[in-house]
Amino acid sequence: MPEEQSKAIRKMADRIVKGYEAVHQKQYQEAKELLEPLLPLFHQEEKPNVTLLAYVSISQIATKDIDSFLQTYEELKKYDPESAKEAALVKRVDEMFEELMGAVEADAPNKKDE
Repeated sequence: MPEEQSKAIRKMADRIVKGYEAVHQKQYQEAKELLEPLLPLFHQEEKPNVTLLAYVSISQIATKDIDSFLQTYEELKKYDPESAKEAALVKRVDEMFEELMGAVEADAPNKKDE
């Protein structure tokens, strides 16, 4: 049984690596399909996974899944990055959020004229 568990864990770890690589290769739909289902397993409040949250966020906004992106982004903002690499990922997601909010504001009708 332990060998089967080890194989399952290795398979999930490979899936995460493939998902991260897909983001780097701008294959966002593939990344989203690989990573999203793993969030409940590899990210919990008591053991946050900032890197996974950041990669999932990037894949969501790149595939225009805005509602999911906003939920994941809200979760990501609850945690502090623990390394320079995590900080850079969070900064990238923050920039994407700001760009999204700028686009939303630009598309909103001008309320002062009403």
